[in-house]
Amino acid sequence: MTARETHEFSPQFEKKMRKLINSIGRKDRIKKFKHFAAKSVVSLSIVFSLIFGGLLTQPEVFAAVQNVFRSVFDKYDKYEYVGEELTFENFDNSFRLGYVPDGYYLSEGNYSRMSVKLTYKNENKDIKFKYGIAESLSANYDNEHNSYDKFYSNGIEYHYYESNDSDFYNTLIWYDSGYDFSILAHLSKGELVKIAENLEK
Repeated sequence: MTARETHEFSPQFEKKMRKLINSIGRKDRIKKFKHFAAKSVVSLSIVFSLIFGGLLTQPEVFAAVQNVFRSVFDKYDKYEYVGEELTFENFDNSFRLGYVPDGYYLSEGNYSRMSVKLTYKNENKDIKFKYGIAESLSANYDNEHNSYDKFYSNGIEYHYYESNDSDFYNTLIWYDSGYDFSILAHLSKGELVKIAENLEK
């Protein structure tokens, strides 16, 4: 072969070379895409974490995530409480009602290592105030003979049951700082909320 002669590659060889070059380019593009996708996922995760963290500062969202899970069944609602853990050692049994309507007085108290039940009476009616360690506790409430309302006040999620029968109590329940609370009485929703918002130790 002289210097003037040129060598021509076969079509099959050139085809293989093009495939090889294309595959190298494709691998580089895939590598870049994976790197970009990974960075995007991390960035999105940070953004969603910040958004979710911000939402948890809202009482309604925090309550929904942290405090009470309500499951609705045909004839009753089941509540399961989670959140701050209390133990027998740090359970505080000194909660009292700081406000009750005129004529009511504390008449009875029942205490255990994990709950307290107090009864306030007037001439012919009762206010029953109960609280205890909420962790791992579940409670059932009749939804067949009550109308139900959920609302928020001062960062607390309240669940209110108004009896359809005047012989039975209206009930207000809520969760706060690891405790579950309930008030049962023949009183209006407004009065029950006022009582709940004026607890004392």
